[in-house]
Amino acid sequence: AVVSTQSTGKHADLISKNCPDKRLVMSLSNSMEPMGMLSQQLNIIASVKAAACGKYDESAEVEADEMLTINAQNLMKSVRDTVRASESCSVKIDSAGNNLKFKRR
Repeated sequence: AVVSTQSTGKHADLISKNCPDKRLVMSLSNSMEPMGMLSQQLNIIASVKAAACGKYDESAEVEADEMLTINAQNLMKSVRDTVRASESCSVKIDSAGNNLKFKRR
């Protein structure tokens, strides 16, 4: 999760530096902000869960699964918002005549 969010953040940062619309840049910046924190939290929760697997009662296991799922969903939402904001900035960059373009894979 850390590597893919770093890659997404790096590409989004490049796009934000070339976008002429300050409102879109702010939107992109706001959507990128929680990615690093959520990625770190996901890593920590997964590591703790892996280390404690089978050591606690079933209710603690279920709670850990729920925390892991919620964190992963929040991270995915942040990445999705960043990709959408990057696409908006890319359209603005393209209309301004720059040759930096957003390409979905």
